[in-house]
Amino acid sequence: MNSYFGDKGTPTSLDARDTAALAPSAQQPLGAGASASVLPSASASVPLSPSASVSAPASSATPKATTKKSTTSAGSGGRCGLPKYPTKSCTGVPSGWKPKTTVGDLTITKSGTVISDYLVTGSIAVKAANVQIRRTRVYGTIDNYISDKVYGGLLIADTEVVNPPGQEFSDNSQYAFGVANYTCLRCKVVNRMEGWRVGAEGVTGSGTVTIKDSFAQLAIPPGLCQTGDPHGDGIQSYGGPTVNIVHNTIDQRLDDCPTAPIFIPDQGNAGGTVEDNLLAGGGYSMRLTGGSFPVVTGNKVVENTPGYGPAEVDCSKVGDWGDNAMVTFNFDTGAIIKEKKKIGDCG
Repeated sequence: MNSYFGDKGTPTSLDARDTAALAPSAQQPLGAGASASVLPSASASVPLSPSASVSAPASSATPKATTKKSTTSAGSGGRCGLPKYPTKSCTGVPSGWKPKTTVGDLTITKSGTVISDYLVTGSIAVKAANVQIRRTRVYGTIDNYISDKVYGGLLIADTEVVNPPGQEFSDNSQYAFGVANYTCLRCKVVNRMEGWRVGAEGVTGSGTVTIKDSFAQLAIPPGLCQTGDPHGDGIQSYGGPTVNIVHNTIDQRLDDCPTAPIFIPDQGNAGGTVEDNLLAGGGYSMRLTGGSFPVVTGNKVVENTPGYGPAEVDCSKVGDWGDNAMVTFNFDTGAIIKEKKKIGDCG
């Protein structure tokens, strides 16, 4: 039996929307095909050689699933560490960043490759294990699920998926980061419909996903909800492995037809750990009904932003539940202004 925490009445911002628009069955299955580039490709796909100066991140290849309350400080996010939460200014490429290399679509085919300070005006297809992508800006998507195989051990750090200059919104419905056996640290998504995808459980190379100290502002182009109703998500798991979602800000207030900032439904998902996240918007901001959730603690939902309520949770699948609350929040500074009330009790 699911528990619905918060106002279960008529949604304040979705009163004309069919309830089915927020149902898990309305979500699109994971597609293995790559999306088209936002801009014409500046060059052909580029296979890269491993960096001679940086070793492959072997320790990030298959992070262990969390089975008890995390002992890792979620405040490791530098300037945005707890008690603050990630913002645009402390995620993605650093202030004053300039690319050293500019390419269109990029395909990485050699294990242990490290790229840094790239501007990719198309998408990155990762077709090798233990790749690192650092300090890179992408206008398309980053994907390591290619031709029914996951290329694992992928580390993405201080990297962002954003729109090209002069383009406020995107009609690209592809996820920004995906799909399995990857770690995303201090990543950023701005004005895209979808953030992170977790999927491909059971596929060769699949493994745990970790999303930490990252920021997403999701948005839908004006009018698209009336014609397409895309059901955007911040983090969506579909047939996904264990995912550790720790100390992220996911803001879905600019999506008028959302599903949720965190959406892990009963659709073949393993579940995971959801800890110390700041969430805004969605029908429910946190939907956890598929798999098992050893830890769901310290999550904050911004008051008056979800359409129905802060959370839809199957409490029979939750282990440690505590300190989840409704708050008021300063999105510029990443600081909680005031805690208003606790969110239910799965304890």
